[in-house]
Amino acid sequence: MEIVHHHLIYQAKVGRGDLGKDAEAPLKQFLYDLVQEIDMQVLIDPVLKFSHAQAWTGLIGIITSHISFHYWTVEQYVQLDVYSCKEFDVEKAKGFLDKFWKASEQKILFIDRNPDEEFAVKKIT
Repeated sequence: MEIVHHHLIYQAKVGRGDLGKDAEAPLKQFLYDLVQEIDMQVLIDPVLKFSHAQAWTGLIGIITSHISFHYWTVEQYVQLDVYSCKEFDVEKAKGFLDKFWKASEQKILFIDRNPDEEFAVKKIT
């Protein structure tokens, strides 16, 4: 496997009202499903915590790095990162994320963080 340094940064307004303080199970399943969707393998099972700011933080380790997110339940806003040393289908990831979060007002960047070259940054629409 060729090692790459791919980083997807995803921010969006969330269009669901069912992911509140009791949403640990569906958010954990979301992380497992995202890993499967982008053809990765779990290294560290999901860890999720609900904070005093009425926000979820989630992290899952994948064999090639990690996926993490922060989701503010009151503001209905999510920020998520997928970092991988293995290539993945960015459009497929975007479609999955848009559908799960019922997203609008997305801001999406894809960064190729190749240490031997200039970073390549692409805005995804």
